[in-house]
Amino acid sequence: MQKINNKLNLLRELMAQRSIQAYLVPHSDAHDSEYTSDSDERLAFISGFDGSAGIGLITNTIAYLWTDSRYYLQASKQLETGWELQKLEPGVPTWVEHALNNLQGQVIGYDPLLICHNLRKSRQSQLQGIELKAINENLIDLVWTNKPQDSLAEVMIHDLEYHQYPTTKKISQIFENLKQKMAKSILISKLDQIAWVLNLRGKDIKFNPLFKSYLYLRDDLTGILFINPGKINEQVKQYLTENNIEIKPILEVFNEKFFETGVTPGEINDRLIQQVENPITLNACPIELLKAIKNEREIQGFKESHIRDGAALVHYLGWLEKQLLDGVELDEFQAAEVLARYRYKQNRNMGLSFDSISSSGANAAIVHYHPTENNKSQINPNHIYLIDSGGQYLDGTTDVTRTYHFTKPTIEERNAYTRVLLGNLDIERLKWPKKSKIHGGDIDVLARRWLWEANLDYGHGTGHGVGYFLNVHEGPHGISKYRTEVFQPGMIVSNEPGYYEEGKFGIRIENLILCVQVNDQFYGFQNLTYCPYDRNLINLDLLSPRDRNYIDQYHTLVRDTLLPLMQEQTAKDWLLKMTEPL
Repeated sequence: MQKINNKLNLLRELMAQRSIQAYLVPHSDAHDSEYTSDSDERLAFISGFDGSAGIGLITNTIAYLWTDSRYYLQASKQLETGWELQKLEPGVPTWVEHALNNLQGQVIGYDPLLICHNLRKSRQSQLQGIELKAINENLIDLVWTNKPQDSLAEVMIHDLEYHQYPTTKKISQIFENLKQKMAKSILISKLDQIAWVLNLRGKDIKFNPLFKSYLYLRDDLTGILFINPGKINEQVKQYLTENNIEIKPILEVFNEKFFETGVTPGEINDRLIQQVENPITLNACPIELLKAIKNEREIQGFKESHIRDGAALVHYLGWLEKQLLDGVELDEFQAAEVLARYRYKQNRNMGLSFDSISSSGANAAIVHYHPTENNKSQINPNHIYLIDSGGQYLDGTTDVTRTYHFTKPTIEERNAYTRVLLGNLDIERLKWPKKSKIHGGDIDVLARRWLWEANLDYGHGTGHGVGYFLNVHEGPHGISKYRTEVFQPGMIVSNEPGYYEEGKFGIRIENLILCVQVNDQFYGFQNLTYCPYDRNLINLDLLSPRDRNYIDQYHTLVRDTLLPLMQEQTAKDWLLKMTEPL
């Protein structure tokens, strides 16, 4: 007998009362955030799928989830009764195509807080013969019993000593960049942009030091922060007053009227834009690029926090290998908890930057797998182990992936690992003429060519920007065929090619690299990450003498930098062993 999904039945009753035949549930919040707070995990509540990308379409008879290749395996395991997975790939109709084929003449409801204005406009124009209807109360919230409350954690000041970039200077630069647009004010809804401008951090979203708010700025360097006032203590209140920022309750933003204000329709939600009369349209918010180009103090912070983070990771890896080879049974979740404790011990640590992807064997082939107390596997020392993890520090954000084999890898595993490593190194070693204006779309192929030579590839981008004690993923630059933002010195990007053999193993090697000026004419990259590669997985036959020498030099640097920070003999021994010349 088929199980009945009561949540879907209750939702369908609410849909009928509002005369809609379908309801859209994006993985999103009112701020277009990639990672959302527990109170915004509506797609996970209604479907069971808790990946960070996906959209649900619930009709009177069936509920569909669309997601991308990173999440196929996860979604097929997690989706509840009454749901069907639709893969985002050629040959499978998108939700818009599905609606056009099956919902002609019908009404699809959506929450205008959860979809950005541009996306709603483009979807409406595509959905010929179908009405998209804004419903201001969220229907999922109405059936969500025991819904988590929004965080009430206090906001903190990110001290000037860590960034040397005062708020007034940031606001001046924003309006300097808006001069051509003639915008005398700007309305901002993206949480990392608000945190960056105000030099404030919060705890509203796990792993992301953000606070739910909206920010209105004027070119006379005054503004209004719309936020739950309970999160602002006296010190922060005084700081905001000194910076000419008024505080108003967050929902007040929907009672204000803003005139001829700059907005980014690709970011601002479809409900908030209704409050702006004669909006000045910005194709990109100027904050994105200002935030992406780190200043000298931020670069110094990134370098120093990466050394401390590397020390934590090496302590963990030395401990892990010894445990496994001594026959201790460990699961992926237990191991990730130990790594977290090594990070928490580090100076200036403020937690993790995302859920650690601690994965053994076939689980490593699930790109965004992360073990939980209820869903984990034993770590098998005879299988590949992949660990993708990162920390938040007052002086930086880290994101690093390493793949190891603690016993005897197969030739297939060694070849794949070495090809992934060569792609990683080819990106890192690249130099290009300044005048060429090179962007991530130009160089993505370098990370793949060694894999392509063996008829292998991977299904994700090669790199993303990283915030400074902010989101681990930020734009506008990155490395993938879709990225067009030109690299400039001060930009930090991840470099993370991989290879995944479903049901068997996964490999990824990730460093954060900094765009630097090499000389008057050329730009290049500098690796910020300190952690050995796996000598056990490298097939020396695939390396040129230049490659060998480059890896040896890196390992010497890692050893010399981290050895003084080793507090445990196992970590010291492991570091020395892993950094011996090839």
